[in-house]
Amino acid sequence: MVGAMDNHTEPLAEDVWRIEVGPMTNAYLLADDDRRLTLVDTGFRSSGPRLVRSVRLLGFDPRAIDHVVLTHWHADHTGAVARFAASSAAPTVSAGRDEVPAITGAVRHPQAESPDTSPLGRFIGRWTAPGAPVERCAPLDDGDVVPGAGGAVVLTTPGHTPGHICLHVRDRGILLAGDAVMNVGWLSRGVLPFRSARSHEHDTLHRLSELDFDVLAVGHGPPVRGAQRRLRRLADRAARRRVAT
Repeated sequence: MVGAMDNHTEPLAEDVWRIEVGPMTNAYLLADDDRRLTLVDTGFRSSGPRLVRSVRLLGFDPRAIDHVVLTHWHADHTGAVARFAASSAAPTVSAGRDEVPAITGAVRHPQAESPDTSPLGRFIGRWTAPGAPVERCAPLDDGDVVPGAGGAVVLTTPGHTPGHICLHVRDRGILLAGDAVMNVGWLSRGVLPFRSARSHEHDTLHRLSELDFDVLAVGHGPPVRGAQRRLRRLADRAARRRVAT
């Protein structure tokens, strides 16, 4: 179902929508046959009202959001999760297993503690923290299927962060890629100081390039169609960097 939409919301496939929650920053909404909703990422701390409004414009009740999946801990993806966790919807919050300590507040500056980021990244990481923590965050592992999200399969995809995950909604031709890649101007691995598991980038990008999907839906920038070849090129660049170091 697609209802009236503002210019920050667009359908990607049946019952899958992109919601632009800030400049070049996205969250995604998936609906099941019972009109239950899964929200993938929550944008910034200020993004909650826009997300709620977009859900309503699509013809859904925001209280139908019963699952929030976070691709990783960065505050532009977890910023509004505490708002949703404390709402009357009381959704389950989940993330990749290695991201859970940051999302629950057990680790407040994970980037500063990562040996797999750049020196500048570790320096920036001293002042970089996730969004407001949630009390409970269920861990997701590779191969898990997210209930009520069109059969979305969890892919553990370290690179941008150690516990980063993607969701492959194969039946709808969608790969929700989080920040494994970005499409701001061009398809890239993102800004170097904010990539805290760089030694895994080649394997992750190569894996993603082998998947069957039509639309690559990224955390930053517009969706990309037919992206597999471009992902392979990015994987090759990451491999050359790994050999060089």
